Amino acid sequence: MSSPPGTGGATGSNLAASLALVDELQRALGRNDRARIVDAVRQLVSRGAPMGAQWQQIAYMAADHGELTLSRQAMALYVEASGGNPMARYQQAGLLAQGGAVQEAYALLQALPENVPDPAVNAYSRGAAAVFIGKLEEARELLERAIELRPQLGQAWLPLSTLVNFAGEPELTERIVAAERQMRQAPPAAQAPYYHALGKAYADLGEHARAFAAFAEGARLKKSERPYDRQGDRAAAAEAVRGYDADAVASIARQQSEPTDRTIFVSGLPRSGTTLVDQILTGHSEVSDGAEINRMPMLARDVGGASHSSLARHVASHGAPPAARLWRHWMDERFPAPGRVVDKSMETSRYLGLAAALLPEAPIVWLRRDPLDCAWSCFRTHFLAGVEWSYDLEDIAFRFELENQLLGQWQQVLGDRLLVVPYEALTEDPTSWTRRILGHCGLAEEPQVFEPHRNERIVTTSSVMQVRRPINRKAVGSAEPYREYLQPFLAAYRA
Repeated sequence: MSSPPGTGGATGSNLAASLALVDELQRALGRNDRARIVDAVRQLVSRGAPMGAQWQQIAYMAADHGELTLSRQAMALYVEASGGNPMARYQQAGLLAQGGAVQEAYALLQALPENVPDPAVNAYSRGAAAVFIGKLEEARELLERAIELRPQLGQAWLPLSTLVNFAGEPELTERIVAAERQMRQAPPAAQAPYYHALGKAYADLGEHARAFAAFAEGARLKKSERPYDRQGDRAAAAEAVRGYDADAVASIARQQSEPTDRTIFVSGLPRSGTTLVDQILTGHSEVSDGAEINRMPMLARDVGGASHSSLARHVASHGAPPAARLWRHWMDERFPAPGRVVDKSMETSRYLGLAAALLPEAPIVWLRRDPLDCAWSCFRTHFLAGVEWSYDLEDIAFRFELENQLLGQWQQVLGDRLLVVPYEALTEDPTSWTRRILGHCGLAEEPQVFEPHRNERIVTTSSVMQVRRPINRKAVGSAEPYREYLQPFLAAYRA
């Protein structure tokens, strides 16, 4: 970060103090010292330092450290420094959406001129936000406008494909197929989501060979951008369980004096039913919200690692309560409304030792799904980030094996603390399994949780459309029409 530019209204003393704080922030960043980074940012914000356009960088820095209030304040200063520039407000909406404030982001986008940043991207951004908040008719209108203005905007084809069944949309099918010629000239970042949308179109039409080919092309493009590090992932999985057993977890849990029952952890592979369980739980009157919040990696960074030895050293130096207070602070930042919350982050399996030991009152639920169905669902899903293993069938098999090993080890360590929920059983007998989930989480039965599709909360995962429908078994056996194309997974899985 460079030194802050001066502004006409900045006094000499304020500028000097700001320069000193920027220097302190740079040193804290070099040491990766979260507490000092946050403190320096807080002081810069409180004094309204003359940072100009650098407020945007500081806003994302604060968000990356879980400080969403500070992040919003810094971004507001960025907008102010820009003189209320519409492009700055568009970027502000992006930050709000990233922090979970999708409704606010949507409102801000609605207030912008339709040519910011340009008409096609504006329509796409508003349409995508409308999908998440459940305004589906409006979403479709906006997304169709985006692709009409720019057919090679693959990012718009993707959410539009989730809203429709192409089997009943011949005109839209013709448009998405015809767009492929133009898409070949688009950058890979636009091509990949387009090919996933095209795969969805062919799948709706029952054209399995063409569907698989389109999904495979989208996956190939994604993999070329973000290759999967198998050995690094194996090492992270080994680190996650190193040194943990029931006694090791209990010995640290006994040192915890803070309340730790606000969070409910829902773990499992992507596309295994975690969003459905999130939807069930957040329908309860005592549960205010839930999301993929990705705070456990931040806690591990603060502790010094995910292994038991790293945690034990940290607790010996600082005690267990400060970590729980930091976690509660992050939860309050992300979920300001009172009530319990669901953390369904995709990497939770790598941090369950930390979660179980430092937050001993937090229930843990793990979803399992038929491996072939889950593999196919992962392969055909265009994840935004963090799922690099999903773009190759053999990589998927490798990751699934690691998760199987982790589940077995965590079951030994955590015992009844960990409730394993089979997706197929949940969809076969949702009433019984919903009761088991509620009981495990210490929640009384309430009628609305048995109809999770009526829960109108904002959903921002790939399952946004599925959880708006009554629980059903349509996804059970969904991979069967593609079995011949999934042989690389079957050959590698438990080979």
